[in-house]
Amino acid sequence: MADLGWGVLGPQKVAHSTNEKRSSLYVSAAATRLSALALLAPVAALASFLIVDGDKGAAAVIALGFSAAALSPSWYLIGCNRPLTILWVEGLPKIVAAAVCAVAYLQGAPLFIYGLALVAAAILTWTLSAFATGNGFWPGRGEFKRGASVMREHFPLTIGRTIGAVYTTLPIAIVAVAAPSAAPLFTAVERLMRMALSLLGGFPSRLQSWVGADRENNVKRSRQSLLLNCGLGVFAGVGFAFLAPWVADFVFSGVVDVPLELTAIAGAVILTICASRGLGLSMVAEKKGNWIALANIAAAAVGVPAVFFFSGVIGAKGALFGELLAEFIGLVVQGVILFGGLSRIRWRRGNR
Repeated sequence: MADLGWGVLGPQKVAHSTNEKRSSLYVSAAATRLSALALLAPVAALASFLIVDGDKGAAAVIALGFSAAALSPSWYLIGCNRPLTILWVEGLPKIVAAAVCAVAYLQGAPLFIYGLALVAAAILTWTLSAFATGNGFWPGRGEFKRGASVMREHFPLTIGRTIGAVYTTLPIAIVAVAAPSAAPLFTAVERLMRMALSLLGGFPSRLQSWVGADRENNVKRSRQSLLLNCGLGVFAGVGFAFLAPWVADFVFSGVVDVPLELTAIAGAVILTICASRGLGLSMVAEKKGNWIALANIAAAAVGVPAVFFFSGVIGAKGALFGELLAEFIGLVVQGVILFGGLSRIRWRRGNR
């Protein structure tokens, strides 16, 4: 939520902007994200402290660490077409933090060390990005004052992405309630699917700078990126369907037997999400980015009851079918907005 939609709207804005405008976007994003983080990070820490039964202090610190990830400069560097800079500015601190945690845990360190490492990695990334971009370490007072108007512009997308993120975390819990016996199998497939989608996420991110760089032909490029994402979805979906059962034997040490009929449905979910990501790029390119929120809300509204109902009827297969139905509804909504009756509508200033 503290990302405020910059990860979606920002890269293409940066890609077609002048250096002066890019600097303004970076500083504006820094001011608004810091403001949002100051408000939301304590809420996340308190919620984790109250919800967790075990090590409450560690849960609160880890929540702060994950919240600090909102300060990531990746969106800006993607727009500037600087992928290698992302590697040493953000990737390297995370790798070092993970290595330090591993060594510390071998020595018997407490769990909260992980949260501290996440916070330290985020601060180091923030500092390195200031040097790498030349945009300064801290925004000026004027940027913080103007931050409220920027937050209002991004508000629709922020709410939609928040709902989508919450929905993404719910299916496992829903299946545990609706069909407890199917939960282990569904959790195994869901985890593998999310891992695959995380790896595939780099592809549309890389396309954002390419789509946005040519402002005169960005619509043409956005449609080409849509075809590329759909092609990636077909390749990845089929590959997942046939390879996931073998990968599951390796990842879960043969404890969970994942059948092809489940991975085939999960592959269809991957295809749908890849196509949806392509539509999202096109919507941002055609200044309809805030309307992505409507697709997220529609998918969540369908997904929660669908996963609950179908998992209760046919177990893990039904839960995956519910996810597929939700993602398909989100895809259709995006398509209608982009190509149909809503294609001429602009959502306030957030799309400018």
